[in-house]
Order: sequence, then structure tokens, then C-alpha cells
Amino acid sequence: MIITKRSDYALRVCRALKDGKTHSVREICEAEDIPKAFAYKIIRELEQSGIVNSERGKEGGYYLNRKLENLTVYDIVSVTEEDLAIVHCMKEDCGRNTDDIPCRMHVELERIQQMLEKELRDKPISDIIG
Repeated sequence: MIITKRSDYALRVCRALKDGKTHSVREICEAEDIPKAFAYKIIRELEQSGIVNSERGKEGGYYLNRKLENLTVYDIVSVTEEDLAIVHCMKEDCGRNTDDIPCRMHVELERIQQMLEKELRDKPISDIIG
């Protein structure tokens, strides 16, 4: 799992919306230096996941649908990243790692993967942007 620019931008969107008010995409992009085309895609994903909501109309825009204290880094990253595995063999059966002959490298990387996911799940967004 490498946290890509998509996840970075998604975290920035949440930071731009942390005040609980409704903001336009333009406001979000200006506040967080996010390319507009990228912002629309990311906000749509966050909206589909229920993290962000929208209001239509002249005074419309986007706002957080969850409190920062109830939103974790993992919640954001799991929406924006297709694959949360830190290496390829973590997501598929690894021919070098069998029950009969466990691969020591795979076992160690799996331990690190579990630690990383736990940290991301345990870290509320409010701790890093609030």
C-alpha cells in the first residue's frame, strides 16, 4: 500500500471541509492546491462512500457527512486506493509462500501490513487535521 496523490488529495478535501460548512469545489481546490479535474473525481468517490455529502443550488457545495473524530485515515485511503497491499504477493496467493514452506519474507511483510492497517484504522482524521 503506497499512499498515492489520490489519497493525499482526499485527505486535503477532508481538511478543507473540517469546519462543517458547505464549500464549492473551487474553494476546496484553492484552499488545498488540488487540480480541479482531480478534485471532482475524488469528491465523487468520497460522496459515494458516504464520507462527503453535497447540496445543490446557488449556495450548494460539499460538506463532511461524518465527524472528524469518527473518520480514520484508513476510511479515506480505502476509498481512494484500489489495492491496500504493500507488495503484490499480499493480495494473491504467493507461490513462494505455502503452508508447508512458509516464506519468511512474506510472513514479515504480512506482519508489517497488519501493523500499518491497524495504525491507519486507529488514527482519527481529527488528530492530523483538526
